[in-house]
Amino acid sequence: MQTTNPHNLKNDIIRQQVVVKPKAGGFLWSFIIFSIPSFLSGLVWLIISVIVMIAVIVGVSEGGSQSSAGDLSLNILQKSSSSEGILVYDIKGPIISGGDELSSINRSLGSYTDIVKSDFESIKNNPDIKNIVFRVNTPGGELYASEILGDLINELLISKNQSQGVFFFEQIAASGGLWATYKNLNNYVVGSPYGQTGSIGVILTLPDLTGLAEKVGYSENVIKSSDSKDIGNPLREITSEERAYFQEEVDAKYDRFLNLVAVGRRLEKDDVRTVADGRTFENSEAVDLGLIDETGDLDVAIEKAASNTNLGKEYKVWTVENETGFIDSLLQSTNLSKLMGIPENATKAIDRATFLDPGVIYLIDEYRI
Repeated sequence: MQTTNPHNLKNDIIRQQVVVKPKAGGFLWSFIIFSIPSFLSGLVWLIISVIVMIAVIVGVSEGGSQSSAGDLSLNILQKSSSSEGILVYDIKGPIISGGDELSSINRSLGSYTDIVKSDFESIKNNPDIKNIVFRVNTPGGELYASEILGDLINELLISKNQSQGVFFFEQIAASGGLWATYKNLNNYVVGSPYGQTGSIGVILTLPDLTGLAEKVGYSENVIKSSDSKDIGNPLREITSEERAYFQEEVDAKYDRFLNLVAVGRRLEKDDVRTVADGRTFENSEAVDLGLIDETGDLDVAIEKAASNTNLGKEYKVWTVENETGFIDSLLQSTNLSKLMGIPENATKAIDRATFLDPGVIYLIDEYRI
């Protein structure tokens, strides 16, 4: 008689348990359910890739069809049977040098001298634009860029045979905006009754990272040809001689600013000095101080420019359209940067990097007004 080994019986049971397979239908449904998120994600990326590819193709074709004259796209603000009229050109945001390499989205962040120059060339070549109202809404900017902007404005007015520049100060016209305006010695300024004008002054920023460097244990050895070669080095304290040097530079540029305001607005320099302490003034007060000619809306400035040009009652009014490429429009309308996981702070940091000028040693912030 054959006896059953209890140990073998246990092994047989274990073998039977091991070879048991799940039903094919359950496995298939599990696979499908868990694959849905990956499938949808892949589908979204496929759609995005196709859209971007189409955008690139369309963008290239659009770029190839543009004329080399760089004509501006204009919006009609006031219709007329006449083909001639006035252009309202915006000087808005920080006044910054360069900018030719920026995308159209970044161009709207400030008044870049390269872009203004390109715009003005197009305006010069447009015979229907008889005069310009410069609508100023800026907190100021680089002294260097403000100088260039003032020269560009004067050159444009000369090309249009205009002896007087007409400006409309909107929400805020400060510092570098005044420098560029008053560099046109025959300026007529209309200020919004709700806006402010002023902030006459110069500022220079020198970072001090000595405390931070000490905390993180960072130091550097500087080999220099003279004591002032690393002037402004944020990893060492500024000397009294260096501070005096920078103060002298700021004072010289400030005095130049005072002269420019006094001559441009036909004021006494001492009177300008009393208000040139960085403050801004309501435009109603700015009229009394001589910084602007009158308060009113944009139409007042437009009528003044039209009167200077003898356009009569019938004339068009244009503004410059902020041209945006197909790809930039796509990014703005669909917020594609968020879909692609680009952090908002990263895009802001990239935009901020455009404000840094090449050749500025040791992060000395340039003279700003």
